[in-house]
Amino acid sequence: MAEEDLNYVTVKFKSHNRPSDEVIYEDVRGSLETWGPHLNVQDNLGKVSLHTSIKMASAGLGIICIILMSVIITLALHINDVVAERRQENANLTDENQQLFAQVSQLRGRVKELARERDSLNWTMGVILKYDSFPVKKHCSEKVLTLCEPCMQGWLWFRSKCYLFLDTPYYQGWKTWKGSVEACREMDADLVGIDSQEEQEFVTNHTKFYNDNRHGYWMGLRKDDNTDQWMWHHGGNLTVTFWRTQYYSRTNCALILPSDSLANWSKESCEMKNRYVCQTSALFKPDLE
Repeated sequence: MAEEDLNYVTVKFKSHNRPSDEVIYEDVRGSLETWGPHLNVQDNLGKVSLHTSIKMASAGLGIICIILMSVIITLALHINDVVAERRQENANLTDENQQLFAQVSQLRGRVKELARERDSLNWTMGVILKYDSFPVKKHCSEKVLTLCEPCMQGWLWFRSKCYLFLDTPYYQGWKTWKGSVEACREMDADLVGIDSQEEQEFVTNHTKFYNDNRHGYWMGLRKDDNTDQWMWHHGGNLTVTFWRTQYYSRTNCALILPSDSLANWSKESCEMKNRYVCQTSALFKPDLE
């Protein structure tokens, strides 16, 4: 051990026999021997303290991780519950939307039905107002509108019109073109006017051969004396024609000849007596129109 590392202690003894104190020096263990163990304890205590701190920090981190995991699991479960609730709400909203769409569709259908009923009633009122005296008994046997027939007895219904074919077998019942117009007018009707192939087919199918090949059924078509143009008596436009092939004639009135062909319109003298077809509006308007 080096000399500078030694520590000395001064010891004084008192004695009654000696006049003065005697000082005896005695060496003691050097500083390294004296303080070495003490320094090792401190180091060990530091190491223990550091190890304990690490353990406590690790334990704290573990607790924090457990808490975080718990929070994450709780949040995940909550999110799953929220998502499930939202999905259920969306499903409920989808069902409600489908129900609303169905109700809207039903309402639209009902609106269409009401519109048709309105149009039908307006049509019926228009037909009734054409009469000076509406023949209720001929249309409605019990005077109830829902039990009324679209046409009077003896008349045939085709789409929105009623037709009466005057096919008396006796000459006395036949009339001139003007006489036919007046006879129809007495029944609040007009001589028939044809504006489509379907109507031409209907009228043709209900005409019958009688007397000879020149006799037929008067219709409301006549040549205008001023313009020399063929026009319907009721004022409608001549949109289609079904003239048969025949020699040139200066006659001014048209009739329908019973035939298997649709081209059966013939020109004859207005004074010739024939059967005739009257036409009027049906009391009810069919849905197809």
